[in-house]
Amino acid sequence: MAIVEQGDGESLSPPLAIKLSKVPWTQILAISIFWLALNFHWAALGIIILPSQVFKIVGDLNKGEALAFVLVPGAFVSLFANPLFGLLSDRTRGRLASWGRRRPYIFFGTLINIGGLIWMAASRDTVSLAAAYILVQFSSNAATAPFHALLPDIVPAEQRGLASGVMGLLAIAGSIGGVIVAGLFIDASKPLPTYVQGLWLTYGIIIAVLLALMLITIFSVKERNSLSAQSAAQEEDQSPTAPSIAEPAAPVRRSWLSRFVVLTIAWTLLAAAAAWGLIALWNVLHVAHIQISGDVLQIVLETIATIGILRLFDFNPRRDPDFAWVLLTRLVMMLGIYTVQDFLQYYMRDAVKVAHPEQQTTNFIIILSLTSLFSALGAGWLSDRFGRKRMVYISGGFMAFVGLIFIVTQSLPLVLAAGAIFGIGYGAYTSVDWALVADVLPSRKNFARDMGIWNISLSLPQVIAPVFGGFVIDDFTHAGNPVLGFQLLFAMSIAYCLIGTVTVRFIRGVKQ
Repeated sequence: MAIVEQGDGESLSPPLAIKLSKVPWTQILAISIFWLALNFHWAALGIIILPSQVFKIVGDLNKGEALAFVLVPGAFVSLFANPLFGLLSDRTRGRLASWGRRRPYIFFGTLINIGGLIWMAASRDTVSLAAAYILVQFSSNAATAPFHALLPDIVPAEQRGLASGVMGLLAIAGSIGGVIVAGLFIDASKPLPTYVQGLWLTYGIIIAVLLALMLITIFSVKERNSLSAQSAAQEEDQSPTAPSIAEPAAPVRRSWLSRFVVLTIAWTLLAAAAAWGLIALWNVLHVAHIQISGDVLQIVLETIATIGILRLFDFNPRRDPDFAWVLLTRLVMMLGIYTVQDFLQYYMRDAVKVAHPEQQTTNFIIILSLTSLFSALGAGWLSDRFGRKRMVYISGGFMAFVGLIFIVTQSLPLVLAAGAIFGIGYGAYTSVDWALVADVLPSRKNFARDMGIWNISLSLPQVIAPVFGGFVIDDFTHAGNPVLGFQLLFAMSIAYCLIGTVTVRFIRGVKQ
């Protein structure tokens, strides 16, 4: 029997023929329903609650950097939490695995997430809010990484476009629900006691939605028939009790503190220290009379840390080029989205100059989401027949066009109409996003780990976008020209979306 050496140091026999049976659409819906809850949770927090909460705490002039102070540490935690819990899920054995490899993490991660949300609701300063947000990010990612592995583990390849369309629909429905609920009860113009009452009510609704839909998902999953469970069972059946002369012993699995792990951590720390030292020296010597801000230093250090985390979890672009291009495509597309999303409420306040920015932001998201509903399921179905890449080309073009509208006008009716156009592109992208990565996952034994690595391309933009955006907005606000700051942000968003339509062309293992 030939031994096939894998990049993560594992030895496997040649791929075993395992065919997943078709899954009824009702079960796909039941399994995926937790995705609605997660999007309800994050849309309410990211678009309405946190910008409003930060504004209520610090006031107008420093709201951009204060929002980055709250968002960035939590987003950085998600960089390693997602692949870490994905890896733990893939390697779960023993008594805990009797309940499944994914479900225990979804259950306990959600319960801890609920505790973090209660802490966020009680926070009255940015330090406490940032600490609570770190806990929410850590626990939510503990549930999300194993959850993302469920569908490629259970759904056969010929149904992945449909499943991705369902995921896209549920993501949009969750976003609509989250912003509607948060927009109804949160208004920073109200007196503090009334505002706090609405804040607690909103957090309570988020908790109820998370808990209810999480229970539906974990009781709908049948993990015994999953691809990873069948692969593990067959490999155990076929593995010899002792190596033969023709069949050498399999190499020992890499330990948690192997030489590779220690060296990767050491080189990452050395690179971060070198970058910090060089930037500090640059500022001391006043090279070219340009000072590198702490925000830029933060992005540099977190990017170095991200590269180290990717190496620790066996990300290898040379070995898995398609997977690497999918990550890069999603990274730049999400940069385009978060550059707009994180500061949309402040754009409504400072550029469009509406009286109630929370409510108008809610209206924008509702319009966006309604048009997304029409494009999401259709694009997922079309991607199975005509290719994933075409959907990304279309979505990137639509979203870039909306950034151009935001640059040339600050009229509320035109901005809301632009939301409808953005929704068409956003729905098309979210509908094929999951199917795109499911087609190129490097290892069937490590679905959750690889999906966790994939989610770094969602987490890193949440680190970069607030830091750059917060600095730009506050700088131009202090200069008395906030509109120009937002125009610069939207120009960056256009560039990101267009880059995403280029990088997707290099994914060779996916249909056109």
